[in-house]
This record gives sequence, C-alpha cells and structure tokens, in this order.
Amino acid sequence: MLWLTKMASLHEPTWKKAGIHEAIWNSTYRIRRNGDLVHGLAEKWCSETKSFVFSWGEATITLEDLMIDGYSVLGSPVFISSGTKELKKREERREIEQSKTASIENFTLNATVET
Repeated sequence: MLWLTKMASLHEPTWKKAGIHEAIWNSTYRIRRNGDLVHGLAEKWCSETKSFVFSWGEATITLEDLMIDGYSVLGSPVFISSGTKELKKREERREIEQSKTASIENFTLNATVET
C-alpha cells in the first residue's frame, strides 16, 4: 500500500480524470477467503445442471451477473466437434428431457379436458 500512497501523490488527478481512481485503490483490498462458505457452496453445486441447488430452488451465475461485477463477457466462441461422445450424450439427455416434458404436458392437457 506504500507504493500506492507514493504514486497517488503524483498521479491521483490523472487517475480521477481517466476514471480509474477508485479501481486502483480497490485493487489493494484484501479479500479474505471464507473456507466454510466455499465448502458450503460446493456442496450445493450440481454439475449436471451447472447450478446451485438450494432448498428454495436452483440458482446460477449468469453473464449479466458477471457484467455487473465488472467482468467482460465478450470473447471468442468455444466450438465442440459434432462427433464427440460428450455432445452425443448431451443430445440424448436433451431428447429424453423433451420427451418427459411432452408426456407431462399431454397428461395435463388430457386431465384438463376430461374434468
């Protein structure tokens, strides 16, 4: 932090003009890791849905959340070869889920029409 105090006496007006003054000061903040919190969140993670599963429902981190935190969401796309086993498994899971959803919707529609 000593370096920052020395630099600020010389460059603080420039940092303010450039809009980076607060960012520079915030960069010296030490974030303490809370191991219990990290382990607690890890226990709630579902790798299949890529979300946290809580008693009240599922939650995930979105690109919008990252933008709010100041992270860039722009970048190069990631491509998966269409012949990979992983992609075939994903497609099979998606088809199974779609057929389950269609069955539930048909059941609900039939139950509604009959009553």
